[in-house]
Amino acid sequence: MNKTLVILPFLVLSLLAAIWTGWFRIGWPWPLSAAAGQHGALMVGSFLSSLVFLERAITFKQKWVVLLPVINVSSCLFFLLQQPLIGQLLLLTGSAGFLLMCTYFIYRYKELYYYVFWIGAFSLLVGYVVLLKGQFYPATVPWWMAFLLLTIVAERLELSRFLPLKKYQRDALLFVLIALFGSLFIPFHSWGYFLFPLAMIATAIWLLRYDMAWRSIKIKGQHRYSAQLLIVGYVWLLISGMLLLVSDRFPFGYDAALHTFFIGFTFSMIFSHAPIILPALVNLPLKLYRPLLYVWFVLMQVSLLIRVAGDVLGNYELRRHGGLLNGIAFLAFFISTAAIIRIELKKRKPARIV
Repeated sequence: MNKTLVILPFLVLSLLAAIWTGWFRIGWPWPLSAAAGQHGALMVGSFLSSLVFLERAITFKQKWVVLLPVINVSSCLFFLLQQPLIGQLLLLTGSAGFLLMCTYFIYRYKELYYYVFWIGAFSLLVGYVVLLKGQFYPATVPWWMAFLLLTIVAERLELSRFLPLKKYQRDALLFVLIALFGSLFIPFHSWGYFLFPLAMIATAIWLLRYDMAWRSIKIKGQHRYSAQLLIVGYVWLLISGMLLLVSDRFPFGYDAALHTFFIGFTFSMIFSHAPIILPALVNLPLKLYRPLLYVWFVLMQVSLLIRVAGDVLGNYELRRHGGLLNGIAFLAFFISTAAIIRIELKKRKPARIV
């Protein structure tokens, strides 16, 4: 049995808990309210970062490395058991292990994108140190955003390494990423408030201009699907940066800025890469792309637009129902993907000889 499959139920649990607590925080008075304050840690820490760790861990031949995402994802149990300090310590341990993993990648391969991975891993680790020190999630959020953005950019650079990019084009991206990382050390109420979103906007523009998605979009099927979702995600990254600059001008501007990033950008990347990543996780050459996946992606986009409209207009009901549909879109996508995997696995079973 593939050892990575043992982690998947815990990833599912952390996603379910993150969605449920998110629904509670946005105004749906359902049970599990005690864990609602850990919504961000459940989504970014227990689910998203564990998914990243698992994706990287499977590239190692040593199976013990899978313990890293196991430690990280187990944090969700302690958040649900109202032991947030233990959950945060597990996330800190997981992020420290991931930083060591990225250090090994640099030592072994010395590729540019692994340095970007390392800076992202360092941002995640510092974010948890900040959280443990002050127990103030807003101070941690920029570090989380930097981790996810740098990790995704690193993955795009890894996939695009054979593109004929000119030196000044790569240098421009590195300058922007250094500015993004440097802004984290500047007080957010100072001019770091402007530098961080401006670097996000510049990164989005670079990706929209130079990412290989524009080449992949010409190929029908899974390649076009992935490329379209990537491009939409880059647009959301651009919008998120813009909203961060003016978030104080709207009733729920901060919510709009965060969720255009974490849902619009980050989950667009997940939906895009899922047909590629999941077969690698189960170590089987499965064909997971189906046109049905577009339906849930469109639902996610529409629901996010509804939520952002509610945030900007101060319309509580729009926010609430947009948030509800966000979670439904996530669940429908992953349930559909699980069903497709089941169908593909049945195809692989040898027919019985009568």
